[in-house]
Amino acid sequence: MSWARPVDPIVGYRITVDPTTDGPTKEFTLAASTTETLLSDLIPEIEYVVTITSYDEVEESVPVIGQLTIQTGGPPKPGEKKPGKTEKQKCSVSAWTDLVFLVDGSWSVGRNNFKYILDFIAALVSAFDIGEEKTRVGVVQYSSDTRTEFNLNQYYQRDELLAAIKKIPYKGGNTMTGDAIDFLVKNTFTESAGARVGFPKVAIIITDGKSQDEVEIPARELRNIGVEVFSLGIKAADAKELKQIASTPSLNHVFNVANFDAIVDIQNEIISQVCSGVDEQLGELVSGEEVVEPPSNLVATEVSSKYIKLSWDPSPSAVTGYKVLLTPMAAGSRQHALSVGPQTTLLNVRDLSADMEYQISVSAMKGLTSSEAISIMEKTQPMKVQVECSRGVDIKADIVFLVDGSYSIGIANFVKVRAFLEVLAKSFEISPNRVQISLVQYSRDPHTEFTLKEFTRVEDIIKAINTFPYRGGSTNTGKAMTYVREKIFVPNKGSRSNVPKVMILITDGKSSDAFRDPAIKLRNSDVEIFAVGVKDAVRSELEAIASPPAETHVFTVEDFDAFQRISFELTQSICLRIEQELAAIKKKAYVPPKNISFSEVTSYSFKTNWSPAGENVFSYHITYKEATGDNEITVVEPASSTSVVLNNLKPETLYLVNVTAEYEDGFSIPTVGEETTEEVKGAPRNLKVTDETTDSFKITWSQAPGRVLRYRIIYRPVTGGESKEVTTPANQRRRTLENLTPDTKYEVSVIPEYFSGPGTPLTGNAATEEVRGNPRDLRVSDATTSTMKLSWSGAPGKVKHYLVTYTPVAGGETQEVTVRGDTTNTMLRRLKQGTQYALSVTALYASGAGDALFGEGTTLEERGSPQDLVIKDITDTSVGAYWTSAPGMVRGYRVSWKSLYDDVEAGEKNLPGDAIHTVIENLQPETKYKISVFATYSSGEGEPLTGDATTELSQDSKTLKVDEETENTMRVTWKPAPGKVVNYRVVYRPQGGGRQMVAKVPATVTSTVLKRLQPQTTYDITVLPVYKTGEGKLRQGSGTTASRFKSPRNLKTSDPTMSSFRVTWEPAPGEVKGYKVTFHPTGDDRKLGELVVGPYDNTVVLEELR
Repeated sequence: MSWARPVDPIVGYRITVDPTTDGPTKEFTLAASTTETLLSDLIPEIEYVVTITSYDEVEESVPVIGQLTIQTGGPPKPGEKKPGKTEKQKCSVSAWTDLVFLVDGSWSVGRNNFKYILDFIAALVSAFDIGEEKTRVGVVQYSSDTRTEFNLNQYYQRDELLAAIKKIPYKGGNTMTGDAIDFLVKNTFTESAGARVGFPKVAIIITDGKSQDEVEIPARELRNIGVEVFSLGIKAADAKELKQIASTPSLNHVFNVANFDAIVDIQNEIISQVCSGVDEQLGELVSGEEVVEPPSNLVATEVSSKYIKLSWDPSPSAVTGYKVLLTPMAAGSRQHALSVGPQTTLLNVRDLSADMEYQISVSAMKGLTSSEAISIMEKTQPMKVQVECSRGVDIKADIVFLVDGSYSIGIANFVKVRAFLEVLAKSFEISPNRVQISLVQYSRDPHTEFTLKEFTRVEDIIKAINTFPYRGGSTNTGKAMTYVREKIFVPNKGSRSNVPKVMILITDGKSSDAFRDPAIKLRNSDVEIFAVGVKDAVRSELEAIASPPAETHVFTVEDFDAFQRISFELTQSICLRIEQELAAIKKKAYVPPKNISFSEVTSYSFKTNWSPAGENVFSYHITYKEATGDNEITVVEPASSTSVVLNNLKPETLYLVNVTAEYEDGFSIPTVGEETTEEVKGAPRNLKVTDETTDSFKITWSQAPGRVLRYRIIYRPVTGGESKEVTTPANQRRRTLENLTPDTKYEVSVIPEYFSGPGTPLTGNAATEEVRGNPRDLRVSDATTSTMKLSWSGAPGKVKHYLVTYTPVAGGETQEVTVRGDTTNTMLRRLKQGTQYALSVTALYASGAGDALFGEGTTLEERGSPQDLVIKDITDTSVGAYWTSAPGMVRGYRVSWKSLYDDVEAGEKNLPGDAIHTVIENLQPETKYKISVFATYSSGEGEPLTGDATTELSQDSKTLKVDEETENTMRVTWKPAPGKVVNYRVVYRPQGGGRQMVAKVPATVTSTVLKRLQPQTTYDITVLPVYKTGEGKLRQGSGTTASRFKSPRNLKTSDPTMSSFRVTWEPAPGEVKGYKVTFHPTGDDRKLGELVVGPYDNTVVLEELR
């Protein structure tokens, strides 16, 4: 692994290699010069967290954290997890906190689900470094009351803590979340329970249902004591209540899952947010206590009239630089402010006022944080004023006297001009290496009296001055200045480079030609112009010709005799200007920085850039001031620097910036630039999201700095999609974003807009709520003794699961079942028979539970049928029915019957529950009935037990009537059968044996003639009614055909006596051969009497009777 070195000096590096699975942690240190190392003895397929910090004698830096895994067998396929690899979230090594879990242990959680909660606690705890002075952990379980499982000061070893978590017993009870939160305030986050001052405090509240008491006020009190609260809702937890409990923003502090086994899916996200929350709390605690130590031993090592050299010992803190302030003790004097880097402890402050007492202070800086200042008082030396220019003064210059020789001067005054020039000439040391003088006289035309290189001794110059002639003419000053620029200040006439150039104009009147443009060109050629006006000279014209300022460059006298009065002042001005020009030329000899430019311009700063100067640069001085102000500030940068950021500037202000290279014995000329700071632009603060709905949320923010024109709000789904934007006035710092997509996380940016463009955006995330609701139209169907089917219309939105609960109305344990979100029915099983249940169906979403849909359903009683139906005791009008009792709590029996021969005759009767037989009466003879026996229960009837029975014939209908017998025929007549007879089947055969014969008779006929019979033969006759469903009851009888011998008819008795009576008959037809008369007492067939009479007899008297 490799890394870049920090800017600040360090002692070394500390590296920690920590496996995400159980295993030893390695830690080692490296020297400050090291920027890479080899990590060895790592186990393949194990993920390691590598942490590197730099340190000095006092403190460690913020850690840099990375992860690595040594892979074998090639890269994994997409979506494939390497075996044995544990994904484990870790907080930063400095994330130390007091961490408390408040766990819902109510009945609705369930013992098996409680294990998922403990696993989650163990995973989150494992993300922290556990110890007495590191992270402490406490666990509190609640239901109807609250119980401390262990306090913050109980376990300081990771292994012991994890073992204690696994052993936490499930409590059971109601859900009193509000009381439990109040318990944390009063009993857990206290010094006696192990809570510490100066450490972040975090509470994680885990619940699976709506609290049965009020939570908002206790939760607010918990947050008010400095506890950052996270809430995790499972299954039917109330989303609104979770938000009331947790800290803001809800997006980072409120979590929801549909089932306990889904906690692991968001486990890492929760751990990440908790770790970030701890780091933020730590940052706030540290920033409030940070102290920067001041430097020491500030002394002035050298003091002159123009500068002071300073030195000090560095601050022991890790600083970013020093601020040096020199404040003059005289009102209205310039204050000097300089900033130097952290390595600078020597500084030369220049351009000070002479003979001025300064208060000098030096402060150490760490960013914008300043140490206390150390101060001394020091006074600059007084200025040594040079009174006159004379020999021995080390100055160089090329000086041209331009003398008006026009007629207006006159010969007498011209002599006085020569005397004035002589005085001026004697003020300088004349030599090729010092001062050179040239004299030009002009009137209508200019004339060179002597050039710069013509005389090298002052005596020769004075002689030439006293002997040059007066020429006379007009006053063409402009033409003369052009002549001086083009003919005198040129190398072949002795003009030197890098030497100050001075022209002294002496005139007594107004110029006859244009003078402004020649004067400007001459000054632009680096010629310093002094103007002396005599008598009628126009001052405004002289000021236009001379170099500024006019106070030191323009002199006027009333006549030629007054030259003596201004000669000293003029000489001093010329001398001082030559000194200044020499200093400027000297500066030009030091290579200045080049290409000054500006970048990174903000409202309060900009970066100044330059190209390096020549070799041997000691440092760079960057001096800046407001263009309209006088207060200059200087920043000193080392020779290696080519840029510096100038901070603490005023917005919308033009600054003049000079960058000067400092050499060992002087400064270069400055490189000058200017830059204007931008208007105050920045970012809004404190973006908050409230009033979330399924299609909108409200955002508010704190005002951005500066003159905001309006705010532009840009928002788009985090997962991608079209960006939208709206604007609000500058004085309106809230906006409800509408028409959003439900259950979507948005990135929201609030951008202030200024005259010069947009400011810095304030960006955050917000999320719409899921479309949540309740299912509808709960229906119960297909109920049995142990099951019932529930169906419902689906709830709106992205339902992950439906939670179905069912509880006996009369009391008992609530049971539940969870079905997939795309399912809208379920079968409840293992129910109690004959029991009414209270039912609820709740839609579970990723963000919580919707409202429940309630209903009721009842299982069936155990219902059945009687068994073993027996039909007996059948008569022509009644039937006896017998059965075995039906199972269960039979309330009674219903016996119904119905004729199978028609749709009219039917009936039923109800019997008590202990009945096992009945007689069905008033039936139709010879009728087939369907008989059903139903067991009756409180919930209805069981399935029927059925059977068939046919009543007997009536006595009249049993027998047949046979008459009209002949030798070969006889008539058979019978009673009609009931119901819808299809036909009658008549079966007859001789009693003594013989062929059976069948006749088919229509249903409407009840009599038929049997034909083709044998004479004097008895036949057995059966008549069967035929139905669609079968045959009816048979009718039986017999009949005998007549003999061939006919019998007499109309047998009569008469004439009875005590022992006799007469018998008379009608003779039989046909050829009768005789009649046989037999007789016997009634009831005694054995004692027969018999008489035979002739064929013609038809009467006889029976005698000797008893």
